[in-house]
Amino acid sequence: MTAVELVQNGITRGCILAEKFGMTVSHPQGKLLRPLTALCFVSPDQQQSLSEGFWLGCLAIQMVHEASLHHDDVLDGGLERRGAATLLARKGTDASLLLGDLYLTSAYRIASKSGIQEFLTEFIDAVEAMVRGESLQDQPETRLDHQTKYEQIVRMKSGALFGIAAALPGWAGYADATAAELREVGTELGVLYQMVDDFLDYCPAGNTGKPKLQDFNNKIWTFVLGSRGNEWFDQSPEEALNTFFRRDHGKPSMAEEALQQIQERGTTLLKQIRDLGTQSPLTEVLSEWIDQCSDAFRSGNHADLAAPRKLSLPSPLTQVVTTAQIAIRSQQLGEISDWRKFFARNSRSFSFASRFFPPEERAIINEIYVFCRFTDNLVDKDGDMKIHAHETLDLWDQITHSAYHGSYTGIHVADVVMTRMAKMQIPYSLVSELIQGMRMDVEPQIYRSMEELRRYTYRVASVVGNWITQAFGVREPWVLERAHDLGHAMQLTNIVRDVGEDLDMGRIYLPADLMAIHHITPEMLRNIKSQAASTGKVPTDYIKLLEEIMAEADSAYDRAYKGIPSLPPRLRRSIAIAARVYRGIHDEVRTNGYNNMTRRAFTSFQKKTVLARKGLKQLQQVSRTLNTK
Repeated sequence: MTAVELVQNGITRGCILAEKFGMTVSHPQGKLLRPLTALCFVSPDQQQSLSEGFWLGCLAIQMVHEASLHHDDVLDGGLERRGAATLLARKGTDASLLLGDLYLTSAYRIASKSGIQEFLTEFIDAVEAMVRGESLQDQPETRLDHQTKYEQIVRMKSGALFGIAAALPGWAGYADATAAELREVGTELGVLYQMVDDFLDYCPAGNTGKPKLQDFNNKIWTFVLGSRGNEWFDQSPEEALNTFFRRDHGKPSMAEEALQQIQERGTTLLKQIRDLGTQSPLTEVLSEWIDQCSDAFRSGNHADLAAPRKLSLPSPLTQVVTTAQIAIRSQQLGEISDWRKFFARNSRSFSFASRFFPPEERAIINEIYVFCRFTDNLVDKDGDMKIHAHETLDLWDQITHSAYHGSYTGIHVADVVMTRMAKMQIPYSLVSELIQGMRMDVEPQIYRSMEELRRYTYRVASVVGNWITQAFGVREPWVLERAHDLGHAMQLTNIVRDVGEDLDMGRIYLPADLMAIHHITPEMLRNIKSQAASTGKVPTDYIKLLEEIMAEADSAYDRAYKGIPSLPPRLRRSIAIAARVYRGIHDEVRTNGYNNMTRRAFTSFQKKTVLARKGLKQLQQVSRTLNTK
């Protein structure tokens, strides 16, 4: 299991515990950088056996960050984040402040449940430091020069939280270094994180998911201004950007000087982290920050993003119309008894395997599948709902969250499935992750590596496996990890099967680094599709790329099989069959000459029957192997 998956699984465990304690959790999204920082300073031999207290500490830290996002939106007038309307944009100042306060209060309660006394004390101090840093930033008069004041502010605002995240393993007894050593390095990491964010704010090509020039428009001094004072803000945004990237008589531009500071500070920090024995993915994340700044600098001021894009607030009428559209789609599913036909029509391989479930379990599988497919279809179709995809998903999140907590929404699929989910005490965070995965399909994404793609496969597929596994009463983390493996494997199979269809929708899920290794570019994919349409053949390099991705999927299928014997006996056969039948699509891709551009690989009923027998045989072999150990 990768470090990212460990963090996702650990935070999910923390959410489950917090909800049992009656606390409000944020169902964290994004890269979870602070919990990831904590994990990366844990000794490698202890990363697989961390306590619930450790993960509660990580969740408390992440909750403070989530709270600060809502508060910052109010302070900065932030209407957009990661391409979607913020809570401030959708519901106003009161709602954003209230939710931020609620998250912050819950964070204190969660930290107290960690059982790590020194962490709790330092956690309280760190949150106070964050607030004082925000307050200091708003004070116009100060005896400090701009650079000194900036350093002080970012060490409190960003460094404090990263600092206690890094020190958490020390306080919990999981690190070789002292908590004080870890905290100092973590604080420096937080400072660099803020510097990168401040630099990219002035770079139109820097993809941060936020409008550009927020600091400029809010008249906030950051390190990128160098020796310039508040007079900098007297010019227009266009003038500021031109000055930022312009060289003057051969002297380095402001952008060059700021980038050099980031590179020097980043290089020093990388050495400190490696000296503490910490390797990837934290070192990789740090390198990515530096590379991101370098790429944004090279692109220069070549984008029309001088001023932040204003989002229009969704009107009550728009919300009513969108909710009505969702309700109509729900009605089209028919009664629960009709959902089995929907399942069979939309997933031949999995519905084939579901025949081997007992009737009650088959009904649960049907419900979960229909809910997930319904959520996917909200943004996967054409028309108004596709155009307003983020708004639609926001409303769907509200509807399902209300249904989960006992409110009647009138939307049948939400009321039925969420009621059962809550009754089974399955955390709503899985639905939040699923919806976040749907957001990733709205605009074209570039997945630079298999690890980045894994974040996507986790949200759209692994969480479904987690959900199904928990629905049958299995909560052991190791078994849930194997469910994540199966979801990852199946989604990779989907990706390999659907390259041509995805390309028509402007989507490429093939990892960019693997494409580069096999000399394939996005432009070449379109040429390969044209060639396949006329000759039915694809080039050798493309075949090698597909084989490498299928090998990754096969490895995940094998890991998943090891967890099947730990499932209840009545479920093992069906899951084993589902895994083997889906894996059989790889053979069909090969049979089609790897032409997944114009031909869709599928297994016939007769082949499914053969694959089912192979799946049961593999299950027997795995079970015997485990029993002899």
